[in-house]
Amino acid sequence: MVFKNRNRLTLDYNRFPGGIFNPSLVEYNGDLWGIARCEPYNQAERNSDKSLNFTSMQAVIFRLDSALEVAENHYDVRFENFPNQPWRTEDYRLFVYNGELLCTHTLWVQSYNIGMALSRVDLTKRTINLICPIDIEGVKIQGVEKNWVMIPSEQTLHCLYQFYPDYTIAKLTDLSSAQFRLSEQCRPSPPTNGLADRLISLSTVPQKLGNAWYLLVHQKDEDHVYHDYLVRLNQHSLLPEVMSDDPVINGGDCEGFWRGFLTVYSLQILGEQVVVSFGEGENYSSLSTAKTTELLAAL
Repeated sequence: MVFKNRNRLTLDYNRFPGGIFNPSLVEYNGDLWGIARCEPYNQAERNSDKSLNFTSMQAVIFRLDSALEVAENHYDVRFENFPNQPWRTEDYRLFVYNGELLCTHTLWVQSYNIGMALSRVDLTKRTINLICPIDIEGVKIQGVEKNWVMIPSEQTLHCLYQFYPDYTIAKLTDLSSAQFRLSEQCRPSPPTNGLADRLISLSTVPQKLGNAWYLLVHQKDEDHVYHDYLVRLNQHSLLPEVMSDDPVINGGDCEGFWRGFLTVYSLQILGEQVVVSFGEGENYSSLSTAKTTELLAAL
């Protein structure tokens, strides 16, 4: 396992009994910024009373220093341009495209299915401004989908919608309406590294290093424990070339509400060091670090 350490972010967990978790990180204008989900009620409470899912959304925006410690945090995040009827967001994944700080997230409107949406993030105003729900021309969107990731390059923006059993990728056609068009869909061969022949989902926005893209994907085992694997994508086709035989990080012993839930939301390659951010037990936000050479050796 590559990522052996766990470093909990010093956020105000006492403020949110339901936890601060699933943090996503991104390098932006020379700093490492993050966003995490804040919950006033835990998952058990929200399961028993569905109306609690539609209380006012809250999030924290934070900046990390060179030691990866929280240097500043802001809990006064405002959500703009969202629906008038009750709604909910989860699962933020930050990325930079054309100099703008953007994020994908779920958009769950009461009485409708969960879908994915695209928003702008303003660090100065501390706002998350909804651009539009994401739509992919040529793809039948699933009723509940939570793990799309974007691949931001200098030329365009791609949306990686599914990893396995179907591999589906789409290309941006209009940013203002979050419209994409199917560019590639295939059915890869079953995993040969010992994984069960079942759903493999996307964890992180791919990171460019050398002549390839790298990202983490996850599979839950029969006990609902998360295991994340490293994948290398071809820089031109964006198709997977190789996947690690062993997981680079595992759940199963997490503190919090769900012991199996170590849910990775970002991978950052910072020179000789790599950082992953993840939620622990649907309650806490944490980081883990390793050497870049150690990560690449997993392949």
